[in-house]
Amino acid sequence: MPHLTQEQQALKASITKSAMIWAIIFGLIVAGILYWALGGQENLIRIGAAVVGGVAVFVVIFLWRKSANSTAAKCPKCNAAFSISRTDRTEVLASSEEKETREPQEDGSVKVLTWVEEVYDITDTYTCSQCNDITTKESRTTRKKDEAETIEPAKAKVPEPSSTKGAGAKQPASFKSAPEGKGAGKAAAKPKAGLKKAGPGPDSNG
Repeated sequence: MPHLTQEQQALKASITKSAMIWAIIFGLIVAGILYWALGGQENLIRIGAAVVGGVAVFVVIFLWRKSANSTAAKCPKCNAAFSISRTDRTEVLASSEEKETREPQEDGSVKVLTWVEEVYDITDTYTCSQCNDITTKESRTTRKKDEAETIEPAKAKVPEPSSTKGAGAKQPASFKSAPEGKGAGKAAAKPKAGLKKAGPGPDSNG
């Protein structure tokens, strides 16, 4: 490999560091899974399997990530290794929309989540440090902002109408009072039953 410039060496170191971090993360995850899965075995077997599995995954991930990133950093025009790096990035807001979700709760209330969803058009510019060749890559990303959560209280239940007021219910009979001077007068003039009209007394002739 030809002598690398300071920029190329810095890019190579960054690629190696990134591959190392990813390899360690995946290696530890696999080692933990193997140790837990062999819970019925002796500790020596569990530890040995975890170490072997973790190291194997570490090597595979490290080589894969370093190779992929190194290929991406190679200039397609002059074939210079570790010469492509991002030199500029622009973001343009394409759209913005307010959104919400409503989730009913067990107590009758409603949890409301609101946010603003923004869509950005992104343009990344990559430049070769050897031949100064420039390439661009366009992409689109969605972001959320102004997220808020509120709780709408449960609505009060309206009492159901009583069955006595339903359709077809029998209404209580109404009583009308007799007009004054008519029914009352007739009732007073009517003699009581069983009483005879009094005749002249024994002393009426004398």
